[in-house]
Amino acid sequence: MDSLASVVAFVHAAEQQSYVAAARVGGVSPSAIGKAVARLEGRLGVRLFNRTTRSISLTEEGAVLYERYKRIIDDMDDAEATISRSRERPRGRLRVSVPHIVGHHLLMPILPIFAEQFPEIELDIDFEDKVTDLVAEGLDVVVRSGELADARLIARRLGDQHFVVCGSPDYLKRHGRPETPDDLSQHACIHFKYPSSGRLAPWAFRSPYDRVIFPRTLTFNNTDAGLRAARDGLGIAHLPVYVAEPHMRTGSLVPVLTSFMVPYGSLSLVWPSNRQLSPKVRAFVDFVAANFAARPDAFRPLDAAGIPSNSRR
Repeated sequence: MDSLASVVAFVHAAEQQSYVAAARVGGVSPSAIGKAVARLEGRLGVRLFNRTTRSISLTEEGAVLYERYKRIIDDMDDAEATISRSRERPRGRLRVSVPHIVGHHLLMPILPIFAEQFPEIELDIDFEDKVTDLVAEGLDVVVRSGELADARLIARRLGDQHFVVCGSPDYLKRHGRPETPDDLSQHACIHFKYPSSGRLAPWAFRSPYDRVIFPRTLTFNNTDAGLRAARDGLGIAHLPVYVAEPHMRTGSLVPVLTSFMVPYGSLSLVWPSNRQLSPKVRAFVDFVAANFAARPDAFRPLDAAGIPSNSRR
């Protein structure tokens, strides 16, 4: 505790450039500030301030120490503020960006529950497949796939994405069921292309099938269009499990090649690294993470029977 008091006294003195002013900020006497700084200098074996009869200024070592100690004190203040703010009722406008397919199939079904639990949060949701700049566009939280490269952001990983290759019963009756990914060369294949780049999304097969090039019979920049095409018997599609699973359950789609599939990428909730996570953002992040995890088809692979693993009752 004595060491912490010395650190706080040093930071106040560095910011005020005066023991007297630092004493007013800390609610102690100027001599207490001076003694605390002296103890710190004695413990470290360096001089932290250049002193004159009228002012003080940081030495080179003092400036380095101030930057580190200031961050520590700010983190302590933020921790206390976060606890205090967590007691506040979440309210206000919340700007969210989410990929189309995640928004339609995972977020929309749980929004009525969220709205009931948090009636004072005003949701403003953009369905957007391109990578957006959260800070520049004033977004509070987004759902993103892949790794996070921006140091200004914080991410909460939701889980691995799992995919399934599937076709309609009519299509498979007419064209046969592929037994290995190589067999797809004889089939109509339905692809998804990223709207932002036009690049085709790879199919999530394990090696050595991860680099196979399949026929480009149909290509869409919309997953729901690919789903519709597969259900209409136009070919075999590569779809997220959570998109295809309801249609496999009713029998309108049949999974194939399940033993060859591997996870591909992940989904995360991402928000700017502001020091204090607001109650409305925390409420949304915690709610989405819990409800997505409760979906058996959200982040689990299919078993050999075409059912999300660990989802049988």
